[in-house]
Amino acid sequence: MSTARNHRGRRGAALVVALVTIAVLASVTAIASSQARRAASVVDNRRSQMTARAMAESGVLAARAQIEASLRNAGADSAQVDRVFDALTTDGASARQDTVGDGVFATIVVDVSARLDVNTAGADGLQQLLATVAPPSEARRVADAIEAHVRGDDVESTGENRDAIQQRRQRDSVAAVMLGRAPTSRVMQPFTSLDELLTVPGMQGAWLDALAADLTVDGDGRVNRRSASRRVLAAATGTLVDRPSRLLVVSRGWRRDHVLTREIQAVFDVSGAELRLVRWREQDR
Repeated sequence: MSTARNHRGRRGAALVVALVTIAVLASVTAIASSQARRAASVVDNRRSQMTARAMAESGVLAARAQIEASLRNAGADSAQVDRVFDALTTDGASARQDTVGDGVFATIVVDVSARLDVNTAGADGLQQLLATVAPPSEARRVADAIEAHVRGDDVESTGENRDAIQQRRQRDSVAAVMLGRAPTSRVMQPFTSLDELLTVPGMQGAWLDALAADLTVDGDGRVNRRSASRRVLAAATGTLVDRPSRLLVVSRGWRRDHVLTREIQAVFDVSGAELRLVRWREQDR
């Protein structure tokens, strides 16, 4: 009887060991499976990121090539060149979407010259535009604050008034010319996005939203009178031109059936039939 009990005890112990082994193996298998799925997800996301960026860049290159080809085909025909730019700057006319494999890109072209440039408009021009959505006194204060930021003036911290700062800059410019150096640029601390305007004292989000389609940080001081809105033309303090001097290509790329999207904003100077890159920004959407 003792032998039978020992035999049953050994069988019971073996069963426990077997069950523990099965449980351990199941846990290891589950962990390995989870890690494999996680690794596959990381690889898939990485592939989606690479595809999204490649497609966004392809969109910029395709838009640039198409515009330059159209301008070259127009040649010296002024009317045809105007038609090329009119087609680009008409709302929605420049939108384009294309696919390459499992990648997709969508682009749109914006006439930067149809907007008032925050960094070059000056306080008077900015005040004129702001006054269309804000009380005149508030518009003046915000416009002065924007210009002070752009010029790098820190009136409160230095204790200098605006006239003193202007006189100092004039002296520096004269000295630079006498020494054979280029005068210091008026734009010392430019805004790089319209969202940065929300940091300006007194600026309200509702005002910025109302003016977003009329403002830019990518201009060169010239305003296209053929495509600018009436309030931009009324506020324009720079040179008026009849064609875009700068174009912004906004391109978004993504992998089909994936939500991750990459956006590239490329700003080009228009020089004859050639587009010259002057600014490049990227962000995830």
